[in-house]
Formats: sequence, C-alpha cells, structure tokens
Amino acid sequence: MAFVTGRQMRASIAVAAAGLLLGACTGGDEAKPSPTATIGFADCAKNPTTCNGGDIKLGGSYTYGLDQRITSWNVNTTAGNAPATKQALSGLLPQVFKVDPQGRLQLNADLVSSADITNQHPETIVYKIRPDAVWNDGIPITADDFMLTWKQNSGNPAHCSACTPAGTAGYDVIKSIVGSDGGKTVTVTFTDGKTFGDWKGLFSDGLYPSHLATKQGFDLAKPEGVAGAADWFSRTVPTWSGGPYQVESFAKDQALVLKKNDKWYGKIKPSLDRITFKFVLDPAAIVPALRAKELTGMSPRPSQALVTGVAGTPGVIHEVGESYVWEHLTLNLKNKHLADPVLRRAMFTAVNVKTVVGKTYGAFDKNLKPLGSHNFVPGDAGYKDVISGTGQGSGDVDKAKKLLTDAGYKIENGHLVTKAGEAVPALRLRYDNDNATRATIAEQIAAALKAIGVEARAETTEGLGQTLTTGDFDLVLAEWVNGPLYQGAPERRWSTGAPGNYGGYSNPELDRLVHSAAVDIDPKRAVDLLNQADDLLTKDAYVLPLMQRPTLTFTYQEYANIRGNPSVWGPTYNIQEWGQRAA
Repeated sequence: MAFVTGRQMRASIAVAAAGLLLGACTGGDEAKPSPTATIGFADCAKNPTTCNGGDIKLGGSYTYGLDQRITSWNVNTTAGNAPATKQALSGLLPQVFKVDPQGRLQLNADLVSSADITNQHPETIVYKIRPDAVWNDGIPITADDFMLTWKQNSGNPAHCSACTPAGTAGYDVIKSIVGSDGGKTVTVTFTDGKTFGDWKGLFSDGLYPSHLATKQGFDLAKPEGVAGAADWFSRTVPTWSGGPYQVESFAKDQALVLKKNDKWYGKIKPSLDRITFKFVLDPAAIVPALRAKELTGMSPRPSQALVTGVAGTPGVIHEVGESYVWEHLTLNLKNKHLADPVLRRAMFTAVNVKTVVGKTYGAFDKNLKPLGSHNFVPGDAGYKDVISGTGQGSGDVDKAKKLLTDAGYKIENGHLVTKAGEAVPALRLRYDNDNATRATIAEQIAAALKAIGVEARAETTEGLGQTLTTGDFDLVLAEWVNGPLYQGAPERRWSTGAPGNYGGYSNPELDRLVHSAAVDIDPKRAVDLLNQADDLLTKDAYVLPLMQRPTLTFTYQEYANIRGNPSVWGPTYNIQEWGQRAA
C-alpha cells in the first residue's frame, strides 16, 4: 500500500563548502539512497535523505537544543504529545513507521520485518516484530506492548478509565489485538464494517514497555490498571528504552542526557557516546548558546533574527525548509454576518496572502509561497492549488467590492452595510499573545479588510486552545499540522460537528467526501475525494490557508547525518546515525 512519495518540499540555505563523501548512513529507510552524500545542506533539495551525510567515527557527544519543557514522558497523552517530548524520546521509543526528510512513511525495519493488510473485510493488519527486538532490560518487545498502546489510545472507558489520549483515530475502531509466535506476531483486527485508511500511523508514536507497568502492580486487564500505567509513564523519567539510547540523567528544565543502549538491536549502532538535550526556553538565548558551543545543533521555530544569528556563527551550517505546520485564517460562522458566504469570499479575496508571506516567514525563506490547499502541502502527491484560481488570497480589492455590491452590500463612510441597511459590526481577530508573526499577519489582514469596510480588531489570547474550542472569536489565526497520514485529518477538521471544526462550518456533501476518504484503504482514491472536498471548502470560504511554517535546522559542520525533517520528530528521526565526521 503506497503512501506519499517523491516529496521535494525543502528549500536549502547552505553555509558550507560542498564536498563528496561516501558511506552515508541510511538506517532502515526504504527509500533508495543517493550514491553519494554531501557535507552541508546544499544538496538537501536533490537528496533530502542523505544530505549532510558522510563517514563517522566512534565516540564524542552532541548537545541538541529543545525550545519546550517536558511536561509528560508519555507521548500517547495530550500533555506528552509535543514536538520537544517526541524529539527527546526519539532515541528510546520503538516506532513501527517513521517519517523521513521527504515526508514519507518508512517501515522501521529495526523493529518489524513487515506490517501488512492481510484482509479487507474486516480490515486486518499483521505486524511481524523482529525476534531480537528487546527492551534495554532484555525483555522482548511483544504484542503486549501493542495492546497497551491500543488501550491507552482507544478512548474507550472499558479499556482505560482515565486516559487522556492525544488522538483516538484508528485505535477507536480496533476490535482486537492477538499475539502469536511468542508475542512476535501481532494481529490487529478492526470492528466489522469499520476501516481506517491511515493505519500506518498506528503504533508509530512509540510503544511503552507493558512488563514494567505490570511490575509496578498495574493490572492491564482492567481499565483502572491501564489508567494507572499511563499516569506512571507520564510522571516517571524513563529507565527503559527500546531504541539506540537510554536516559543517563535528567535535570528539570535544564537537560536530559542520553547514553548508548547496550541492548540496542538495530542494524546501525550509535557512534556518539552521549547526546544531551538542553532546554533553551528563551529564543533570544539560542544564538549566544550556540556561539558559546553550549549547543551543537537545534531545529527551533525560526525567525528572521534567529536565521541571521545562526548564519553569522562560524563553523555552523544551516538549512531553511518547510514543515507540515501551516498557518490559516478561520472564520466563526456562528456570527450572523459571517454566515453569509458572499461576505466570506469577499473578505478572503481582499487579503493579499503573498504580502502576508513576504512580511513574515518569506523574509528569510525566499522559496515560501502562499498555500493553495486545505488538505495537502506542496510536495505531497495529492497537492493541488484549488484556491488561487478563485481570487481568494489575491488582495484584489476591486473584485472583493464587486462581490459585495452584486449581493446588495454598500460601503458608506468607510463601513460595510448589508442590503438590509445594517452596518457590519467590528469583528474580533484573535491570536496567541507573544506571537510576533501572527501579530504581523493580523495587521495585514486588518488593513486589507478595512479597504472593503470591514473592521477587524486584533485581540490576543493567553489560551488559544480554549479560545478555539469555546468559539470565542470572529476571526482567528491558528495552525494545523499535516503529514503523510492525510486521509483522516480532514474529517476531524471540516465535517459537521467535528472536534476541530471550531467555526461551526457544515456542508453535507463535504461530510460525505471527507468520511469516504478517511475510511478508504486506497490512498489514491482518497486523494481524489479530498481534492473534491477542498473545492467545496474553498467555494464556501470558511478557512483561508496562508503558508507553511518554515523549519530551521542548524549544526556545527563537524557532525554528520543531521538534517531537517518536516515532521514533529525533526532531525531526531535518525538519531542513531548522528556522529562526528571521520578525519
């Protein structure tokens, strides 16, 4: 079953002389590697999975910066489902599939030899765990660990009495998990009549050792036992590992230090003796720490100042690319004025997204363009620009005014008036405080809307999540995160009553299309369904995509096999391959 391939989404800014080296590590990556690997990031657009590669030597250490605290050690919870936590634990967590730098899902051949759909009615997936895959105490990784992951994430109180899963998609339609061959064969059977197109995402955030939970006294056959285990894993600094590294020490909000896992069963053995994850919570402290060599590398949220500072640091190479995160403007259709699709189309037409891009991330990412889809990003096999042709995001004020006047609106004394003679009141445009990028976006949008008589008043919020879930906005700036698992997310965002449908949008035909895409086990057919849905979503002018958020990856050039990745795992996707360059 093929997923997105051929992703070429990254724009490189390299600060290094390019030289050819043989022997780049490619780990369990199923993609065909480049025959050569280049020092630095200049080759990343052409060879994203091998750029900045090369021969490495044993020994040494690396310090990688994290710009978020760890508030939970359990990535299967809402609190633990954060990029910093996943990156910090990437060297410990066994994952069935991993995301490579092209945004493709690759089977983790260190953990499993295969993962296949063996039956469609009911949908059945069989995983073959490698015989030598063990936890760092020597206990085998088995079907019991898959079972614990399912129960934590299913959202079913009969499985877990108090779990807070980051997402239940797919897990909520599993009927049973059965282990055989000593637990090394895992058979997952879905509920009759239920299918899940994004099945490769299951068990790919990370497995946790069920035998340790049992040793703690938690009965995993009971829902309260699973809840206790999930909480214990959340609170407890891991002594366990199913990956190439394990925890040596942890100092809260300071550093997490990893050392080699002697029981690591993978093909590529780590060369670095230690990897330190240093918490750098103040963006202004990143460049000074880098120049003092308190940091060796990092992939933080980028800004113009940060890119400039990194570029000016001797011995450091860096790359700017595009991530799966994309910024958008969403309207609250519960506002009676915004319930009119004509007004919504006019507002979106008045906004010049190209200018918004240029005033924000485009200042340091010259390849960044307005995003033309609600469901895909450029480089995805399914990406299709369905927005530009409509004029939305063009900044064409005359066209926007014509849409309004043709529908009976008037602009009187700079204010928009409906055909019923009612003035359109000021609208609240909300975004998270301390977000300078969104403050700039809000300024641009407010100026654009003023040209058609609509007043948008910027209001910050300290809790954007609560603002969204309570619908406490007229317009809001927020973000979505796409990925290679593209089939189910649109239903969770756009369908009537969906948890991510914060603005109250509803279109029965779109509901049908996104649901069909979510359950279809043919990804190509799902792409077509989602692009049909995207056409409807664009016509209805509910959400205006703006742009992808760039990534910034930097490292001292004497280290190899560290490169950007568009997913939340960032450069840590291949942490066992990091190392000092051989002389």
